[in-house]
Amino acid sequence: MKKYSFKNYAPYIYILPSLILLILIYIYPLIQNLIKSFYRFSGGKGIFIGFDNYKYLILKDTITHGAILHNIELLLVVPVLLFLSIFFAVLITEKIRFGRAYQTLIFIPFIISIVVVGIVFSRLLRLDGIINFLLDKTGLDFLIRDWLGHPRYAIFALMSVIIWKELPFGIVLCMAGISNINQEIYEAAKIDGVNWWQNIIYITIPQLKSVISFYVVYNIMVVFAWIFTYVFVMTNGGPANATTILELQIYNLAFKKNLMGMASALSILLFLMIFGFIYLQFRVRSNTMEESS
Repeated sequence: MKKYSFKNYAPYIYILPSLILLILIYIYPLIQNLIKSFYRFSGGKGIFIGFDNYKYLILKDTITHGAILHNIELLLVVPVLLFLSIFFAVLITEKIRFGRAYQTLIFIPFIISIVVVGIVFSRLLRLDGIINFLLDKTGLDFLIRDWLGHPRYAIFALMSVIIWKELPFGIVLCMAGISNINQEIYEAAKIDGVNWWQNIIYITIPQLKSVISFYVVYNIMVVFAWIFTYVFVMTNGGPANATTILELQIYNLAFKKNLMGMASALSILLFLMIFGFIYLQFRVRSNTMEESS
């Protein structure tokens, strides 16, 4: 008969505290949220309504539809972040003068609190803010806009702030990838007369395939799940819901309209979207690893 000792159970005992925390902090609230999404709450009591919350959100709620479109519109930051990350990473890794100083300056936005960034840029981008003041003084007054107060420009102003804040992570990621590229490839290309742009297009980008795949999926997840603070601090979804996103809509349903069941349903829908992106990330990475091997 097989004997069991502490050594057989030790690995499971070591991970048990983390597993308990994972269940209490993530799994249990997720299950509770799923259950609440099938109820309508009134006076502290829940009435089971099945999939009515989901039907309303998917078929009738125009604000939620607009929030989904705004999240999709914000996906424009993904190719911009990818291009700028590769471009600046290449410049810095080419051992240009004061390269270390540039690395420090570029990385500063990433370590600043999103709340601080949102407050500062909400002041800068006002109609009477510093940016419009500088445009006026430099003879570019035709570019003056109410960047955060006009429905047409608010989403693009928000995009610019997200790019400024999130770009350093992409640069560091691409720099790490470039440092692992065999330099003999560049030396051989130099002998063949390949120019700077051809180096990036035909050598650097293909060699960064796995990094690019991860970074694209990561940024898609950021756009759908991690930009609540930007919107809440800078525009609070305005003007006229022009910058309302899914996260903010969940917050409004739960704490402003007191529709906890509806908010739970929308959060489950958002979770399914995020889960899909995570699954896509693992698929892309596994395919890349198979191709490289």
